[in-house]
Amino acid sequence: MAVSVLLVRAVVEAIERAGIPREALFTRAGLDPRVMDRAEGRISLDEYDALQDVAADLTGDEALGLHMGEAATETTHPIVAHLVAHARTLREGIEALLRFYQLVTDRPAWRLVEEGDAATLFYDVAPGSSKSTRFRAEVTMTGFYRMLRVFARDARPRFVAFEHAEPRYRAEYTRIFEGAECFDQEFTGIVFDRELLEATQIHRDAEFRAVVESQAEKRLSRLTKNASYAVRVRDYLLDRAKGDRPDMAAAARALGLSTRSLRRRLSQEGRSYSDIVDEALSTIAKRLLADDERSIEATAYDMGFSSPSAFHKAFKRWTGTTPREFRQRRGS
Repeated sequence: MAVSVLLVRAVVEAIERAGIPREALFTRAGLDPRVMDRAEGRISLDEYDALQDVAADLTGDEALGLHMGEAATETTHPIVAHLVAHARTLREGIEALLRFYQLVTDRPAWRLVEEGDAATLFYDVAPGSSKSTRFRAEVTMTGFYRMLRVFARDARPRFVAFEHAEPRYRAEYTRIFEGAECFDQEFTGIVFDRELLEATQIHRDAEFRAVVESQAEKRLSRLTKNASYAVRVRDYLLDRAKGDRPDMAAAARALGLSTRSLRRRLSQEGRSYSDIVDEALSTIAKRLLADDERSIEATAYDMGFSSPSAFHKAFKRWTGTTPREFRQRRGS
């Protein structure tokens, strides 16, 4: 999975507000600062998580995710934010978010569910360390909460759900969400009265929004056209359950191809399906191992291996190092 360089710029903006030079951030994270130069640039989710981990350490701000969500403006995510801000109704704004998600991330992480008199905007938090997933949930849910207030200024959600446990800086959640926050939930999302979906934005500019929407369609077309089949297969595999290993036929169906066509297109790119599976499993394993609270043995079984020794052998084949060595190097 990859995320837009716009998210990188938001992290840079956050540390510079704290008086920390961006060079320190990129050096510590091992990322080339030139990645910010391309409007349609992408970095992997692992690189983004490493970046925000370093940013939290440099600023000493445990609640950096909440504070970044608060500080975000329409220039932070220029196209998508303008589409939402100038939508006629909250429903239309959410639909724009769902339609153009690829301008922010390769993975469809948001979905709207309407049931009875309630509506829920879910956020499917991608795997990662407990610190990284909490950070991403904080940024996103703060954004959802602010979006609700744009269309209904006095509205209050029924509750804002977080899968993670209550952090020690709970007071910051209460300040931002006004006591609507709940922890240790089965999902991450915001639940509100369904009728608010029809709340209107009095400051909308329909003509401006039409121009922005046209630009969004062009950029989305370029992004989807330029993605190789190897990348599409990898992203499909990374979205599966941890221990799930879909065969090539299942991947081909998901991409709208026959197995034969997918094999031929991967071959033209110099890739094989089995190599991409190994690459995806390696990425998933690294994400799980990045969580220091998860044991290597638990990771092995979560990945679908019959024993820790089998996982050890596979991980060393993928990465050239053992799970324990990987953790030690990451810690140092």
